[in-house]
Amino acid sequence: MMCCLVWGTVVLAVAAAEPLSWPERPEGPGRPASDRAWWDVMARTPESTAAIQVAEKALNTPMPTFDADRYLDFTTNGDRTRYQAINSRRWGRLKDLVIGECVEGRSRFVPAIEETVESLCGDPSWVLPAHDPGAGVFKGGHPFVDLGVAMNGYQMALSAWLLEDRLAPETLAMMRENVSRRLTGPVLKTIDGTAPADVLKGHWWARCNHNWNAVCTTGAVGAILVSEASPEVRSKAIAWAEANMAAFLSGFGKDGYCSEGVGYWNYGFGHFTHLGEIVRAHSKGKVDLFKSAAVRVIAAAPLNLEMADAVYPAFADCGLGAAPDPSLVQLLQWRLAGNPLSGSSAAPLAGGTLLYMTLAELAVRREAGAIGSASRPSLPLRSWFPESGVCVVRPSESSGLSAAWKGGNNAEHHNHNDVGTTVIAWKGRPVIADPGAMVYNARTFSKDRYRQPIMSSFGHSVPVVASMLQAAGGGSTGKVVSTQFTATSDEVVMDLSSAYPGAGLKKLDRTWTYQRPANGALVIEDRFEFESPASFSTALMGMGDWFLVHADKSEAAFLVDAGRDATLKVSVTFSGSGQWQVHEVPNPGKPAPKRLGLRLATPSAKGWIRMHILPAAAGATKGRNKIPTAPVPEMLEDARKSPFGA
Repeated sequence: MMCCLVWGTVVLAVAAAEPLSWPERPEGPGRPASDRAWWDVMARTPESTAAIQVAEKALNTPMPTFDADRYLDFTTNGDRTRYQAINSRRWGRLKDLVIGECVEGRSRFVPAIEETVESLCGDPSWVLPAHDPGAGVFKGGHPFVDLGVAMNGYQMALSAWLLEDRLAPETLAMMRENVSRRLTGPVLKTIDGTAPADVLKGHWWARCNHNWNAVCTTGAVGAILVSEASPEVRSKAIAWAEANMAAFLSGFGKDGYCSEGVGYWNYGFGHFTHLGEIVRAHSKGKVDLFKSAAVRVIAAAPLNLEMADAVYPAFADCGLGAAPDPSLVQLLQWRLAGNPLSGSSAAPLAGGTLLYMTLAELAVRREAGAIGSASRPSLPLRSWFPESGVCVVRPSESSGLSAAWKGGNNAEHHNHNDVGTTVIAWKGRPVIADPGAMVYNARTFSKDRYRQPIMSSFGHSVPVVASMLQAAGGGSTGKVVSTQFTATSDEVVMDLSSAYPGAGLKKLDRTWTYQRPANGALVIEDRFEFESPASFSTALMGMGDWFLVHADKSEAAFLVDAGRDATLKVSVTFSGSGQWQVHEVPNPGKPAPKRLGLRLATPSAKGWIRMHILPAAAGATKGRNKIPTAPVPEMLEDARKSPFGA
């Protein structure tokens, strides 16, 4: 059997598995609330008690109402946080109440669930405002599926399946009609090629290779499996999911690196993992999304990004404190390697924000049976991702300094213009840091993305060449020149010149040399050569205050203090006379890094700047004055032009 995916004039043929392979009735992860033997196993656990308490809090908290003005914020002023915050609370209430009812099983939470369902089904749009151009769906246009519809529609469909025996018939009908109209219907028409053109356009994600594909496909297919009566329809959806996930996995490097950052690995690959679990269960193991060798490499990659003390580099649109989700890591290690799960069989009830993730993990823990003690593997001296140009280096002693840097290119998913950026961690804190993601607004994913200093190379620890910042696009690439890894030191040389087209460069090599003895140290050296004399500078992004130790014509020393005695000393030498200045880079709603700009005082045809970074003694900043910071405009006039020529 074949089904066709139609995209404009392109038709993709997808083989649909024999429908008799699938269950006769729709199924979701876990078991319905009516299966008391399944749920009562967890009813007396501390996690179930906590889940009931969360549900009781939701029961006693009024349902927030849909706010049209907040929905239209994005259209009028670019803000997306006011609406998304209240929308999350509204859908979170449904999840909390449904879990409470499944655990307790006494219909105590049913009236509040029905009230919540009625409110949510009355919303004019489930599409997030940032994904609804001109508020088209809000104003009555064809519904299509975005991240919000996928996640929340799946939760609505799953809630109807879980509580079919206790919700009023009219409530169930309302839930199923809304899920069909807003989620499963548009997707099934997309699979068959009968969807309107604007819906097909809205479903661009089905052929992309980043988190949108995994999240939206999971929500859509999960809802189909739990709500569509026809085994043939469910079979088609699974075949479509297999094709989509092949595209999704192609977005990772062959070394497994996720260019979107650790946070989006949790989100995108986490949804892929969930999809793999529900498809595996629905097909009784006949369809296995985990069988690809690439999946094992991708699953292992984030663990190799840990620098030390649970610090991970916040490359791309990643939060400063982002780390691999422990529950996701455990699930993958159990499924792929048979490693034991830790905690209790009811552990997922104590946390999580998505109903389907909670149910899937509960099902996995029931399948796993015995719960053991997960061991923490020791980290190697280094992790090197050769295709992605990402290197993580670690000390021989756990108390030492660690670092990470990247090459990559400036067309990566959730990209920042950051070829050559560096993170240095000391005492559990990223002291020299990639500042990570900004608070998303209308400009974040617009033509103005790199006019914002925090997203441009001005907001990263990389050079500024002839007063020019790095260019966006795949042509800006860190080309690895050489590597040398030993037990006592690691060295990577990378050519960064392609990131500065039009700057008149003949050469720009950055060398990182990590030294393990004592508490560790990192030397970063930038060597350049121009066709004719031009200005050259480089920078370090500190997550704390900068202090001057001393300075003369061609050398200077600084301290950067990130708090809690996490202080680094930076000794700088210049090939000629050097200058320096500190700027606080604006990052509204997030920690603002302070940028130490280092430049040669006069234009040069060739030269170098070398930065030697090592831990400072406790109290090193005592009695010293902070270096005053100069302001930086929130938006650059030109995405390639460095503010102040620094």
